[in-house]
Amino acid sequence: MRHSAPTPAGSPLPLPRARSLRRRHSAGSVDLAEMAIEKFNTLVHQLCLEAPQIDADAIASVARWLDSQPPDQREMLLQSRLDRMAELEAMKQDPDWLLDPAQMHRVELMLDYVARENDLIPDEIPVHGRLDDALLLELAWPVFAEDVEDYRDFCRYREETMARDQRRATQSDWLRARSEEGALWEQLHRVHEQHYAETRTHVSLFRIT
Repeated sequence: MRHSAPTPAGSPLPLPRARSLRRRHSAGSVDLAEMAIEKFNTLVHQLCLEAPQIDADAIASVARWLDSQPPDQREMLLQSRLDRMAELEAMKQDPDWLLDPAQMHRVELMLDYVARENDLIPDEIPVHGRLDDALLLELAWPVFAEDVEDYRDFCRYREETMARDQRRATQSDWLRARSEEGALWEQLHRVHEQHYAETRTHVSLFRIT
């Protein structure tokens, strides 16, 4: 059996453009019921209002694309997305990191869906069982991306502080440090611009005409 070239794990899942004619209604051996699709879309838009509306044909297309990948790539493609769940869980459980209530609710909705065994595609289904989990995370990721990036930076800062000062840094410590760094950067930028302006004025005085 021939396979297409491996797809990088970080590449987006290839959702097709919406079609007026829906042709396929199954992902592998799983029939995608219209009501289940509606519930999935409702959850997607609870998490991310700007996410696209998807239908059974779109999910079936992604399932077929996943089938076309080399067997050793399929798990990597799914796991690379599902690994982000661990970051959401860590962010939620970390006593040093506070999320605003609305974002905490979104994280809980996401984690609750992934924890279910019988969701849009039951987890026990070979190959495709976690496809809906990965797809939900990818569709909703824009609302989590900035917080997760900040949390990663905070974790690095906390580790550095512990190694240097032997104390456990808090989110307030991190915010203060990054604010001070930002103020310093702005000051350096202003000084640079001032020196640059003075240099330009000085040169213009000796322009040869």
